[in-house]
Formats: sequence, C-alpha cells, structure tokens
Amino acid sequence: MPHAPVLLADVQPSFDEGRRIRKAVDELDLAGADALVLVSAHGENAGVYEHPEGSLSGFGIDGLEVRERPTDDGLASALADAWARDRIDGPADFGVVVPMLLGLGGGPPVVAVTLPETTGPRATELAEALSAAWSLSGALQKVAGELDVAVVASAHAGAGLTSRGPLAELPGAAELDREVVAALEEDPALVEGLLHRLHETGRACGVAPLGVIAWLFGGWRCRDVTHEAPFGVGYLVAELTR
Repeated sequence: MPHAPVLLADVQPSFDEGRRIRKAVDELDLAGADALVLVSAHGENAGVYEHPEGSLSGFGIDGLEVRERPTDDGLASALADAWARDRIDGPADFGVVVPMLLGLGGGPPVVAVTLPETTGPRATELAEALSAAWSLSGALQKVAGELDVAVVASAHAGAGLTSRGPLAELPGAAELDREVVAALEEDPALVEGLLHRLHETGRACGVAPLGVIAWLFGGWRCRDVTHEAPFGVGYLVAELTR
C-alpha cells in the first residue's frame, strides 16, 4: 500500500481519486493476524522501530500523528536479532505513519520496520537496500513461527508516470508501472525481475519493500489490485493470500 500524505482525507478531503485507495485499505482483511509487520522504505538505516509512532510534522502538517499504538515487543526484538539490525529509538518515518493513519493502526499489534532510502538526497545504494530486504525476508520467515503475521510493504510503484509527476514524465515509467500491477496479479515473485528497472526507469521509492513481498509471497494469489496515479506516481493496494 502507498504512503503519500496527500491520500489522507485530513490532508485532501476533496481528493476524489484518493477515495478508491482509502476504500481499498479499509477492505484489507487483517482480522486473523496476530501481528502486522509494516515495512517502510524511508529510514536512514535499516532497523526495527521501538514504537510504531510518529507524525507528519516533517511535511509541515500539524496534528496528524500516530501515538500509543500497540506493538509486539517480543516479535520486534526477535526480528531485530534474527535480522542482525538495531532497534531504532525515535519517531517512525512517514512510510510507517501514513499507512497507519490510512487505517492500519486499528488492527493487530504493529511492528514497524524500515529499509534505507534508495531515492532522494540521502539515498543509499540499491544493492545495499536490496540486501537488507533479502535478509529481512529470511528473518521474517525465521521468527514468525506459530504466529500468523501479516506483512505490508509501504511502497509506491513508479514515479514520473505522467507530466504531473514529481520527476515530470519519465520514458518507459508508465509501461513499467503496468508491468508491476500485472506481475502482482499473476505471481508476486515476478516483481523481483522488475526491481532494478523500477529503480532506474521508474525512480520508485518502494523497490526494497516490494522485494520483500516478492521473496516472501511467491506463488500466492492476488485478490485485487487498486491502482491510481493522480499525481504521476503509482499508488496501489494489493492483498495477497494463499
């Protein structure tokens, strides 16, 4: 699911296109999960947040924050140990905050995880982020045990899909965005073959979280994909099930 603040009704109450995305989030079936691991792509370093809490003050948006949401500290610690990454003490990044404000914060306990950014001024190398995503996938498989853990990739697909995009229109980005949707619908494992192009052609910030989905859920089926690109960025909500 996406993490754009503009999708929040409190930010853009008259944003008609965003209502489809919000409705799709509302319809996600997480009732049976013991815990939810939310994977962002906007941390400075890879790690597991101590608390799934934060705000949008960094965007100059006051009053929109996540506070005192339940977490599973045992799962968070076990995941950090298995992943060999630190627990992060401090506010979670907006890749965690926006999905929770969109509706994920009212379900099972949330363990907030971040991978390092691969876009923007503090971008890390793609290979490093994908390595962290790969090892996170293995750590999740190791620690889930008897728990029923839902995993959510907080990720956009491509940027620059239209002239309204933050990077204007990038050649090939719109076609690649359609390939991502088709891959999710056919088999999430197919997304793995698109990750480098998503980074190079689509300038997608969600490459590493999408890698986690590809590596964890190969062979699963997709119930539905809701996709919009109102600002030239591919926002999608897809629910995968066995």
